[in-house]
Amino acid sequence: MLLLAAQAPRAGEFVWQLPDGIAPPPAPADNPITAEKVALGRALFADTRLSINDRTSCATCHVAEREFTDGLPRAVGTLGDRHPRNTPTLWNAGYYVSLTWRDAGLTTLEAQLRIPLTSTSPVEMGYTDALLPRLAADAVLGGLHQQAFGDTPMSLDTLVKALASYVRTLVRMDSPFDRYLLYDERTGVSDRAKAGLKLFFSERLACSHCHAGPHLSGPVHEPGKDVPPVFHRTAVSDTADPMRAPSLRLISRTAPYMHDGSLPDLSAVLDFYEAGGGLNAEHLQAFTLTSDERQALLAFLELL
Repeated sequence: MLLLAAQAPRAGEFVWQLPDGIAPPPAPADNPITAEKVALGRALFADTRLSINDRTSCATCHVAEREFTDGLPRAVGTLGDRHPRNTPTLWNAGYYVSLTWRDAGLTTLEAQLRIPLTSTSPVEMGYTDALLPRLAADAVLGGLHQQAFGDTPMSLDTLVKALASYVRTLVRMDSPFDRYLLYDERTGVSDRAKAGLKLFFSERLACSHCHAGPHLSGPVHEPGKDVPPVFHRTAVSDTADPMRAPSLRLISRTAPYMHDGSLPDLSAVLDFYEAGGGLNAEHLQAFTLTSDERQALLAFLELL
């Protein structure tokens, strides 16, 4: 059973299929979720005409078959510019209190999406408003836009609102770990993986100090609370910059790892944390794993 967001059959309404007790990601007051905006955003997400040379869409770097990552150490823009950061998965991104790896000021998907669309250093998609006439003249996109926004002219603002609406629907909480915790389903959860779960949440390893909550991530939105972003300096590649702790969901399928894609597999990630992180890392302490413990921890990560 996939617990994914699903489009509602009635106009304007969007029905969420989520586990009991899990609320949908919050949306800004000026961009409430509607089925029509989600449909437009889904079409735009795969449309290369949002890039300056018709070569790149959002889906080029966030590939559904790769759990909305690209499999590269660092993203590559439509003109060949190499981005300084790894492409993170979009699953459950609507829950995060901050977006990207380290910018505390990017707190909504609407704000974040403008960066890959319009950034010039490096160029990611190279969107400019000069691309709008062709997009607006397309019968399919124009029809979807009219359904989503009525007579409001197509603009960067409406495109971003539609894309953000679609990305908010990328919710996944159907892993063996979820089914084990939420429904006490034991199928696929080995004794080794259960031992790894205990290690993950142990104070000796302290993985859950940074990867916490329902998404095993940094801070997420909580209804009625003002949750501030948190960043950690693990010093991977000896970087001095603190980074947001990403979600560990589907982590076994989203290599390579860390903000710069410098760790090729989960075994390398465990080596890094066993050593206490990089040069002058904060709040990390070295630990030692036995061979059995390492295999147990890897088995647990496979469940996510």
